[in-house]
Amino acid sequence: MNYQQISPEGEEPLNPERERKLREENEFLKMKIQAQFGGTSGESSEIPADLENQFLKNVLAWEEQYNAVDAKKIKVAELLGNPQCKPADSLNDEEIEVEWKRLETLTGEKAVAVIFLRERDSRLKYKFVTEELFNHEVNAAPASPGLIWHFTYEQFHPDHEHEMHQLTMEFLSAWFERDTERMKHGVVACYVQPDGTVLSQEEILNKVQDVFDSFRLLEDCKYHILEIKFELHESADGKFQGIGHSEGMVKYDAILESGERKTIEGPFKLYMTRDFDWWSIMYFVMAGFNE
Repeated sequence: MNYQQISPEGEEPLNPERERKLREENEFLKMKIQAQFGGTSGESSEIPADLENQFLKNVLAWEEQYNAVDAKKIKVAELLGNPQCKPADSLNDEEIEVEWKRLETLTGEKAVAVIFLRERDSRLKYKFVTEELFNHEVNAAPASPGLIWHFTYEQFHPDHEHEMHQLTMEFLSAWFERDTERMKHGVVACYVQPDGTVLSQEEILNKVQDVFDSFRLLEDCKYHILEIKFELHESADGKFQGIGHSEGMVKYDAILESGERKTIEGPFKLYMTRDFDWWSIMYFVMAGFNE
């Protein structure tokens, strides 16, 4: 049985030629959005071409208006209606809890999400929002239903240990799942060998894939992170760059194609660099790979 695609108005189906042209236009719009404003877009053949086309045009229009050179600047306090908040230093711990709850309710009502990646106490949260975030300027966004402003504390105060821990977890998870695709997205940037030779991301991940292909399955995977260390220095443009590492132990059972079970146990060490406001892995030692 053949099904026809119905347009959102429900009037008539898209003919194949019209759908083909819309798909081509959609690809062009995606590339334009990525080139002008950064980011990536997903792709799904299940989305009707005309619906996706309208969505992409709306995104492009919003981005162009928001990122216009002459876009009006407003402070976050204005987004929240310029609330009157007591100075944090004038409040005792009990009062801080009350005032933070009030402020947290207000941000939710005004579609402003303030995110803390680690557990933080109410006093720190309150001081950050009222003394720092209130004065942060953003472009005045055009009205858009469902728009939520997101601000993350760690964007203002980077938590390097947390970032490196998350990167370590992502690497180990991708390794245990034998998934080199996950390693492509900011996990392994390149591979600097001990002799100074630099392998591209593609070259090192091909070597990793060769190891994965020698296993049929990995089971009973365990790890223990023993240490995370880093050193930072400020660059000429005021940004912080640095190097660091995380290390620990891993243990897992590799099921070979023959069905044989081989227990692999040993250290791992991930050497990281921070060059563009994020950490990435430039070299690693992993039990089962460097043998």
